[in-house]
Amino acid sequence: MESYIIKFLKPVALSAICAVSVFYLTKSFSAAFVVSLVPLLLGWLGIMQGFAYGLATVAFLVSAAWAVTPPQVKLFLSEQAVQAAESLNQEMKTGK
Repeated sequence: MESYIIKFLKPVALSAICAVSVFYLTKSFSAAFVVSLVPLLLGWLGIMQGFAYGLATVAFLVSAAWAVTPPQVKLFLSEQAVQAAESLNQEMKTGK
């Protein structure tokens, strides 16, 4: 009986960890919900559990690393991302 409870609760816990981590990174509830469905559904189905749990682990580790990143680095990275997006947008418009 206990193994069924663990098989049910383990994917739920990892899904919650994944959802909170992705929400912290993206500030988007819909992205967090969609990404957290992967470990939940694959864990409940019992297929590709290594991938599903790995996804939750990577999301958690990246969010933990982002939480301790200095604000100057975050500002620099956001500026670089904006510049890259603008450059890509211009290249797509010109067709080169």
